[in-house]
Amino acid sequence: MYRNHLFYIISLSLLLIGCQKKSAKVEVTFWHAMGGNVEKTLKAMVADFESTHKNIHINLVGMADYNTLAQKLMSAASVNQPPTIAQMYENWTTQLLIHNYLEPLEVYVKGKKGLSQSELDDIWPVLILNNTWDNKIVTMPFNKSVPVYYYNIDLFDKAGVKEFPKTWDEFRKDCIKLKSISDKKGNPLMPTANGTDIWIFTSMLYQKGGKLFDEEKSLPLFNTTDAAWVLQFQVDLIYKDKVQSSRMNEDLLDDYLAGRLAMTPFSCARRAVMKGVESFRIGMAPLPIWDKPASIIYGTNIGMFKAATQVQKDAAWEFIKWFIGKDNEIRWSLGTYYVPIQKSALDDPRMQEQLDKTPGLKEAYKQLQYAVFEPRIEAWFEGRKVLIEDGLEPPTLGGKSAQEALDFAAQKLIARAKNKSN
Repeated sequence: MYRNHLFYIISLSLLLIGCQKKSAKVEVTFWHAMGGNVEKTLKAMVADFESTHKNIHINLVGMADYNTLAQKLMSAASVNQPPTIAQMYENWTTQLLIHNYLEPLEVYVKGKKGLSQSELDDIWPVLILNNTWDNKIVTMPFNKSVPVYYYNIDLFDKAGVKEFPKTWDEFRKDCIKLKSISDKKGNPLMPTANGTDIWIFTSMLYQKGGKLFDEEKSLPLFNTTDAAWVLQFQVDLIYKDKVQSSRMNEDLLDDYLAGRLAMTPFSCARRAVMKGVESFRIGMAPLPIWDKPASIIYGTNIGMFKAATQVQKDAAWEFIKWFIGKDNEIRWSLGTYYVPIQKSALDDPRMQEQLDKTPGLKEAYKQLQYAVFEPRIEAWFEGRKVLIEDGLEPPTLGGKSAQEALDFAAQKLIARAKNKSN
């Protein structure tokens, strides 16, 4: 009797252990900085993934902003406690690679459970290049966007401007036309704002054939004659033509939606914030051009950390592959207005409907044909901040000339690099 009872207990225990093993889920921790409606879309998509992948749990951990995410990622990786996967900008990726913290995705992308050649070929080439280091795919695109100008179609009609300007010279002329009309309350209208933003500055610089940085020599190139000329063009719109506000902050969106600004540049993803709250016809347009078209590409990629177990890495790749699949990219774009990473997505009926009812959106997305991206070297992690604070902001606020400010920012970076090497 005792033996039978003992046998029963042991058998039951083994059965329970077996059931626990079968029901145990692989946890993939994903650090991100998405908020608002974008985070809602992300959470909904994660819930759908989990409903069809019962053995995987995606633990979403949201950070306040990208700066917080960067700081926490670097700290966590340095003590071997990073998440499984995370959003990351390219210069973060470079730092993490240097310290051997990242698990390059090349082996997963091109492995048995990877992407087919046709799937890879369908991704915009610039996005593959953007995620490749030393001929290896290290990360995959996540929330990618391009800069666009949002404009008030009603105010453009009132000023007699029939379409958004194609060149920067036309842009200036149209701003002067728009200056002559009033907003809906009868107050003087400010035609535009935020043109000295780093997105616009960088895009204009590449349009002139310039670059921000010599990545081989680790030297700034954002203070060349062409670079100063580009910035001075925008500064002149503020102080000479008086058609551009010197403000460069978030409440510009409020001014635009209130009809106090005729146009302003933002990410294409900002269209999701405006949806349903606009009181006029909103147009979107690619950036005007100088010598050739060029548009900076923004947004993060998704990377995987070496510290995870192989089981977690395999589950994480399953999620990444699912998320960047064409159907889910379309869903992501429809909910957030981020650019779908596949070229063919723009021909999908679901996307066509959104493109048809959003003037200028298709042309905005097609900037990926000639898109460029910021330097990915470690020095740019600090360099970007210096360019904004010491190179772009002082001329915008009337403190220094464009050349003087850009030279100061460049020399500051060079001096810091020398100090670090000593």
